[in-house]
Amino acid sequence: MIALLAIAQLALAGLPGTTAAPATSRAGSRGQAAASAKPTPPTHVDANAIEYLYKERRTIMKGKPLVTFTREDAKLVCRKMVADHDPAGDIHHAVCEGDVKLTRGEKVVTCDRATYDAATSKVVCRGDPILHDGASIMYCEEVVYDLDLDRVFLKQGKGTLIQKPGQSLPGKKGAAQ
Repeated sequence: MIALLAIAQLALAGLPGTTAAPATSRAGSRGQAAASAKPTPPTHVDANAIEYLYKERRTIMKGKPLVTFTREDAKLVCRKMVADHDPAGDIHHAVCEGDVKLTRGEKVVTCDRATYDAATSKVVCRGDPILHDGASIMYCEEVVYDLDLDRVFLKQGKGTLIQKPGQSLPGKKGAAQ
């Protein structure tokens, strides 16, 4: 794996308009920081095998066992990840497939396919997504996780919500938060 890291760094270092991005790579918001007031937090990717498609600004990553994509305290793991980059080399869009698992705190979403969009800071999970939040479990058609707001939207959600002690029910006012 060390050899793969060195080769990837050398390959990218020699190309104009690219930044070095080894198998353990990072992507963030250098290109977006000037365009918006709030830059996208940096991301970090660990993968066993990486294929760079320079002309398309695309990277195909595979893991043995899994690819790990981290953004702040959120972690997305999968068997294969295809990431699209901006001219600065930052990931602006990624698709994860195979044994997909998104984890943030007590919240865990599993699904067949997840799409990350840096501009909206959202992860959309499809293909039998299941949300676990503590003892609660929800089955649905689609999960949209807004990483900036730490908010989850479920499409056609069904399951069991377990209220934690001191937690108010959704829509109720006056209970402890």
